[in-house]
Amino acid sequence: MSVEKVVQQQIEYYNSQDLEGFASTYADDITVYTFPENTITLSGKQALIERYSETFKKKMFAEIKNRSIVGNKVIDWEIATNGLTGESTSLMAIYEIKDDLISKVWFILE
Repeated sequence: MSVEKVVQQQIEYYNSQDLEGFASTYADDITVYTFPENTITLSGKQALIERYSETFKKKMFAEIKNRSIVGNKVIDWEIATNGLTGESTSLMAIYEIKDDLISKVWFILE
């Protein structure tokens, strides 16, 4: 599967608040970082499921404004909107794909 397809699938699951599908696109040892500090904000699939079960209660929706692909990395400029409040956040996400799963993510917040 192409790296772009893995990330696109993840976004589609995110937008439909399908937690099981969303989690299936991630490696068991997923690590999420903030950039540029490289602080680990999430480690492991169970932590991902716990975090996003709360996130999905907000009916979040991500709109991809721009996407670039460099090797096994997909770089998205996203607008994430809370479906309950309408509040939006602009961010960059860098997804690293290994064995057809997202293995690392770096978030760059505005």
